[in-house]
Amino acid sequence: MKKFNKAIALTLVFLMLLPTLLFSLSSCTEDNGGNGGGGNKKPGASGKTDTYTVTVVTNGGMPMANLPIYVFEYDDGELGDLVDGGYAATDEKGTATFKLPAGGSYAANIDSSLPEGYTHENDYYPLVKNLPPIVVTSKVIEETSLTGVKYNMGDVIRDFTVTTTKQTQFKLSEVLKEKKAVLINFWYDGCSWCEVEFPLMQKAYEQYQDDLAIIALDPPHASGNSDTLTSIAQYQAALGLTFDVAMDYDGLYAAFGVDGYPFTAIVDRYGVIAFIEPGAITSQRDFECIFEHFTAENYEQKLVFSREDIVPKEKPNVSMPSSDDMSEAFDKGAIEDVEYLPYPENSTAAEIEFSWPFIIGELDGESVVYNSNANKEASFAQMVINVPLEAGEALAFDYFSSTELGSDILYIIVDGKDIYSISGESTEWKTCYAYVAEEADTYEVAFVYQKDNSDNVGDDTVYLRDLRICAVADIDSPTYIYRFAATDPDRYGVYQSYAPIFYNEKDGYYHVDSVNGPLLLANLMGYSRFSNEDYFYNMCLGTDYEAAAVRFCNYASNSQINGVCTVNAELMELLKKAAADNGDKNNENEWLKFCCYYDSYGTSEELADPIKGLATFSAYDTVLSNKGDTSFPNKITYNRVIMPRGLFSKFTPTVSGTYLIVSSAPDGKGGFIDCEAWIFTKDGIAQAAPWYTYLNIDKQNIDKDGDLSNVYMIAYLEAGKDYYINVAYGDVYQEGTIGFRIERLGGEGSYRFSLASPSFHTSLEDSAGNLTETIAGGINVELKDGIWREKRTDGRLGSIIYADFTGITTIFGDKPIYAPGDKMDLVKAGAFNFALSEHDLYVLNTLEKYNGDVDATRAALKAELGEAYNKTYVDYVEGTENIVTGYAVEEVLAGTYHGKGTDMSDFILSYVDNIIKVGDTITVVNDAGTGVETITVQAGDPRIGCVVVDEALSNALWKLMDKYVFEGVEYSWLKLCYYEQYFCAATPN
Repeated sequence: MKKFNKAIALTLVFLMLLPTLLFSLSSCTEDNGGNGGGGNKKPGASGKTDTYTVTVVTNGGMPMANLPIYVFEYDDGELGDLVDGGYAATDEKGTATFKLPAGGSYAANIDSSLPEGYTHENDYYPLVKNLPPIVVTSKVIEETSLTGVKYNMGDVIRDFTVTTTKQTQFKLSEVLKEKKAVLINFWYDGCSWCEVEFPLMQKAYEQYQDDLAIIALDPPHASGNSDTLTSIAQYQAALGLTFDVAMDYDGLYAAFGVDGYPFTAIVDRYGVIAFIEPGAITSQRDFECIFEHFTAENYEQKLVFSREDIVPKEKPNVSMPSSDDMSEAFDKGAIEDVEYLPYPENSTAAEIEFSWPFIIGELDGESVVYNSNANKEASFAQMVINVPLEAGEALAFDYFSSTELGSDILYIIVDGKDIYSISGESTEWKTCYAYVAEEADTYEVAFVYQKDNSDNVGDDTVYLRDLRICAVADIDSPTYIYRFAATDPDRYGVYQSYAPIFYNEKDGYYHVDSVNGPLLLANLMGYSRFSNEDYFYNMCLGTDYEAAAVRFCNYASNSQINGVCTVNAELMELLKKAAADNGDKNNENEWLKFCCYYDSYGTSEELADPIKGLATFSAYDTVLSNKGDTSFPNKITYNRVIMPRGLFSKFTPTVSGTYLIVSSAPDGKGGFIDCEAWIFTKDGIAQAAPWYTYLNIDKQNIDKDGDLSNVYMIAYLEAGKDYYINVAYGDVYQEGTIGFRIERLGGEGSYRFSLASPSFHTSLEDSAGNLTETIAGGINVELKDGIWREKRTDGRLGSIIYADFTGITTIFGDKPIYAPGDKMDLVKAGAFNFALSEHDLYVLNTLEKYNGDVDATRAALKAELGEAYNKTYVDYVEGTENIVTGYAVEEVLAGTYHGKGTDMSDFILSYVDNIIKVGDTITVVNDAGTGVETITVQAGDPRIGCVVVDEALSNALWKLMDKYVFEGVEYSWLKLCYYEQYFCAATPN
């Protein structure tokens, strides 16, 4: 699939863009059956044509694809009409071909829509033989505006200037006058992968800094506007980074479409964006190879779509010892007739060239063998032994692993099939029972250590000792051995025996030997008995069952056993269809050639379902917690990347009602790891359809925990209906165990005091094509008798809307709207003084920090803010989320402020007397949800500390949100508010 996707990417890029040109023209005459020439005949009258080719490349030698070229009649320096057949676009080699009437005089015109940043000397070029190469040049574009700009590979970049932490100006065009390339890195303080990448980048930079510059840009939004020039300077110093670092105040990140960090792009000496890498580069060698490519004296311009294109593999510089020496070190001579080879006999020349051997060493005073490719990124080491085994004999060895778990892996492969894998960091020697022979034979056992291009953990090595043959009865740990479901091939390769298959109605799977025997598995994405080359996935492409097959292949790609999926009734039918279409239609067992299973030894337990939780039919069971139980009995473990996200847990309520789902994912440091969750319902095709997908946060949870990284969901669920809960880490690469509990809050008609708008805002397009900013996931509201009320989906008015005055919020952290005494709140912080902008307050607070010393304040802010120091505008960049902001420090120090209104602090304080407290009489929605009633507030009521929202208060809260976070977003004030959420079957909310 990687090669397939890469091919698509290359095609799309060459069709969409590309650079410049070097013209090479040639012509020849073709006889198309005409009657011959005649000096006075009009060109083409003879029916003959001349063929012309035009090749376009950049001044760096890179072909320019999809460039429109037009050919006109040409006479004595003047262009005439467009010639019939005189239009073509260049292909991926930068070449366009024309067949034009013979005998004419023509000139080619390069369409005026050359990509921005490219220029050429002439508007047209006469089509003559041996035309000298014409070079079209590119350089950084002088225009600096990023309005509407979306960069792609091959684009010429616009100029930009930033202020670095060293208080110097980094101007791209000026830097490229001295350097051969510039690496632009987007990052932020707190990005864990950035912290992994930077030291490796730094070490490579030290070798190439004479020819290459780095500018590491921190977009303010990435850290929630907490990073400043001063703070990132401290970060830079702590990591010892000597390249340039700056804040990305102008939003270059948005032009590059950065949606994850880190993100790297390289601008070559011609001003072209020639390399883009989303994600971390975790290899110093990779950086060195990239830098070498772009700074080389003989640099040939090309777009680098994959690091593999410019990062050559390292060739082995050691050899495997002799078979006798390896035998003495590994099996101690205990196995007769064993043969050691450095690679399989059918290896290709390329595989042999880059195959590192296993070698002999010593660990803890014992002789061992181990892989020789430690710390060699994207490499592999091999050792193959041909060992004779009798039926019922097991091949065993001891191992000690010191590698990166799940990334740097030792595979044990028997007769071409993965049997076992080893990775991680061992605390003691362990035994691996690699294979159990069912019949006497000589078996090829390959040890392959696959090293990725990421971190080196521990020794980056797996040590092996004491290879031996033992009896099955001696296996003393759970061991699972791979078996094919089709066996005993005759001389023509036709399989004579097939595993007996039984359907288990309880789990919905097929098993081998009995209904409780080993699970039957299908190898959907790799080698099977059906075909050595063509996989099940490929066989299903273009068929009427492709979509269903792709779904099962997705399960297989996420499986605990890579490429393998448990067989249920639906998958069995798919296997039968593929077998009938591609194999022997007369063999009713043909589909079993796709299948395998694992025999268990040393345990009475069969191998667990490798796709557990990946599908609704394989979902984990859940436990309902009793009210008041704060434990998390449902556990989901993530030990690999799963895409699409997460694992399913099935919950079937026995009683309809309102249910609470809460997760816990502790980070081991006293905090929690961010999680996300969804609830799904089954759609009848063994897939899951999303039903409820956003967090539903109530006031009690926020006040109690103050940490919203964990999931907190409320939903009305119907008795007897299956629901599928998917709780996953916010970071798909995070590993660990998440616990969650399900608790029934009440029956139909129950209430929960919930956040009125828990989700992010978005843009909605109306029928006229106008965009309106709104809050996604927020409730609808209506003003009734001067008070805001919830407007339900059935049109009825529900709960009154309450603003939480005394509790913490999800927007302003630990600052409530109002706090008595000296405790800091939003009113005391000046948040409701709309005569002052957020940036005005920042400057004035800094002035107060320096006790009114203007010079000290000025110096501190210049160092802190860089180029944003004296900007005075806010500019929404079309098509992006970028907001260019400025602090106008000198104006603020001179007493000129930039707020859009008046000071409403006293107005907000006028509502303090309206804050709900114990003993107050208030109006609420009645139990039936059809009207309102008057109640007396009791202790523990979540409305305590809140204020009923009238129109005037909502306007003030709206101004607050406009000032800080959601400018122009309708009903953004609801993010500070709560309502009594009503749960019932008709309105699950």
